[in-house]
This record gives sequence, structure tokens and C-alpha cells, in this order.
Amino acid sequence: MGGLESETGADFRVSTRVILTAPDGSVLHVGGDRCRDGVERWFTPGGGVEDGEAPAAAAARELYEETALKVAPEALAGPVGHGTYVCFPHGRLLVQKNWYFHLPVERFAPRMLSDIDYERHLTFRWLPDEECGSTDGMLDPWRLVALVKRLRNGDRPAEPVDLGGSYGPRFGD
Repeated sequence: MGGLESETGADFRVSTRVILTAPDGSVLHVGGDRCRDGVERWFTPGGGVEDGEAPAAAAARELYEETALKVAPEALAGPVGHGTYVCFPHGRLLVQKNWYFHLPVERFAPRMLSDIDYERHLTFRWLPDEECGSTDGMLDPWRLVALVKRLRNGDRPAEPVDLGGSYGPRFGD
């Protein structure tokens, strides 16, 4: 038996996400795009880990590219959680291992610096804690909500919490 890629033709990548919590009880989400099913999706900032890059460094880089917030990797707590994301971009299966980091921040006006075409059109929204994970295909969004509440209470998990699986909605290619 081979690995995931050889057995299924899937692409696999490791990714990071950053949970930015503001004092007013909100978490920054990126998105606003609608899939073919009409669902508007919102997700925490983040993206792929490059070859040889440490996950915290990738999280800090992606945070800057997607929000213009510059932080040192050491400023990020975590990883505090992990989950698996699957989708079919361009008709090919992508399986992504997401590592979640945390950073409490004062609410700010983010701006997209990424030059990736689909990211340039995304917008931002500070969503209430209870809505975390509710529109990005998370199968059990309550897991992310529970983690956010723990983090707000100063309870950083000793080991990353399993946030379960999520899936990408159908988008036109």
C-alpha cells in the first residue's frame, strides 16, 4: 500500500490557521466568497506551510499576507488545535492538515496583501465567538467555539485540541 497521494491521486499539504481573538468577543474571519451552492463562507486567516518552514513561521507569514498584521512567530501561542480539511479544487482531491495558532489582539482593520488571485477578492469580518467554524465546512463547529472560549479564559491546552474535519464547498473553477 502506498501513501495518500499514490493511492488516491490526492494532493496533501500542511497548513496553518490563526485564531485572532478581540476583547469584544469576536474572532477575525476572512472570506465572503460564495460557493456554487450559494453559501457564503468565512474562515480564520492562514495558509500552506512552505518546504523547510516551521509552522509558527508559516502562520506569522500567512497572517501578514492575509491581514497586514506583522507578528513574530514567537508571539503566536500554539499550536493550540489541529484539524483535517478536504476539498476538490480544480476537480482534484486536496487533503490539508491544519494547525491552529492563537493571538489575542485589539480589533483592527485588516487588509489583504496577498497577490494570489482568489485571495485578493476576499473580505474580512469579525464574527462572534459562537459563529467560529459555522460557515467554513466544519463538521463540528462547536469544537472550535469551545477552544476559543478556553483560550479567552487563559486556558491554553497542553496539547493541540482535535478540531475534527471540515470540507470545502463546491466552487466554480
